[in-house]
Amino acid sequence: MTVNPNVDLNGLTNDPVVNKVIDIVVARHIEGMNKFGKTLADNERPINEWVDETIEELIDAIHYLVKAKDIFDKFKADNKRLKAALEAFEKGSFKDEENKTEATS
Repeated sequence: MTVNPNVDLNGLTNDPVVNKVIDIVVARHIEGMNKFGKTLADNERPINEWVDETIEELIDAIHYLVKAKDIFDKFKADNKRLKAALEAFEKGSFKDEENKTEATS
């Protein structure tokens, strides 16, 4: 059995972020059990392999975080440009409306 079926993981804590992490850990465990067929505790790899695997995973994580930061930075820059364009548009539109009102008065 990979996960105790009697444990209700929904709302295990009052912190939704922690609950999401728990869900991810359990899903990852089930995926590992399906792929490798044994628990981490039963895996007898040499310590240097565990260290090498961890280094590789952390390097991958750094890549993913840098990519995510690039996307976020681009989003922030695009958002700033859009706000400026909207402000310019609104200022221009209001001036046009004011001119129309003055011309008809």
